[in-house]
Amino acid sequence: MSGIEDFSGFEVIRAAMEVEKNGHRFYSAMVEKAHTQIARELFAMLAQDEVGHLKTLEKLATNYEEGSFWEGEEEFLPYLRRFNDAEVFPSAEAVAAALVSKEGDIKALDLAIEAEEKFAAYFHMAATHARNDDGKKAFAWLAEEEDRHAALLKERKAKILGS
Repeated sequence: MSGIEDFSGFEVIRAAMEVEKNGHRFYSAMVEKAHTQIARELFAMLAQDEVGHLKTLEKLATNYEEGSFWEGEEEFLPYLRRFNDAEVFPSAEAVAAALVSKEGDIKALDLAIEAEEKFAAYFHMAATHARNDDGKKAFAWLAEEEDRHAALLKERKAKILGS
């Protein structure tokens, strides 16, 4: 977890903004490809939720001094960049492959649940290791939001399977 314990709240928020932007793109793509109305509505709601998170993060960022990055910013930038690849959110190809079959919505929900759980686990771990109180609080808030998304996705998956 190279250097993550030293991230400031501002740095955490900057990273989280990347997560939310990628989440919005992911869920927006899912809306167009989902087979059932319940899945489309869920993905649309999650896409909007990511926009809401981004707006909240933008407001939170104003609580921190501009330029509040620590001197090792070059170590932080690869962390930000990892959210631009398919390490957490599935690739467009994985989503397209999942949605081809009749069970596509369930497979898409499984991909989304996996992504949300990975983010939640990462942010929980980061909150535990953070030494900076602002960073600890920001990571904890993010972990709770990702946990909430995962729970919602699981609930809706159960509803789809039950219908």
